[in-house]
Amino acid sequence: MSRVFLIPLVIVLFHLVCATSSEIAVHIISGVPDNPTKLRVNCTYEGADFQERTLNDGQEFSWGHSDNFFVDYMFVCKFDWGTKTRTFPVLSMRTRPILCAHTIYPDARADGFYFSNDKKSWKKMYEW
Repeated sequence: MSRVFLIPLVIVLFHLVCATSSEIAVHIISGVPDNPTKLRVNCTYEGADFQERTLNDGQEFSWGHSDNFFVDYMFVCKFDWGTKTRTFPVLSMRTRPILCAHTIYPDARADGFYFSNDKKSWKKMYEW
């Protein structure tokens, strides 16, 4: 079997194994100190704005999204903390296969952004 065929097959099989649930829950966590400011988060999906949230250290907000293997979706969030700003997709076809999870926890910390699917093991995915 050629590699040209094998790589796409492995990717499709991995996605099918991960897509055993019809909904994914996203829990954005503030792991930054409330000083100099509290964390501000504004998320969007296909033009819909979730309204800006201000989170205290340790606070989180969440939402659910119906998972569809055949649709490329992307939830983008802008994070502001003091003078630091960062925008990136918190849920997309990039983060979904890496975590293979039905619950995703993006955690904003002073040194960057970590993702987990169980709040036990964390993977740093973005810098400020």
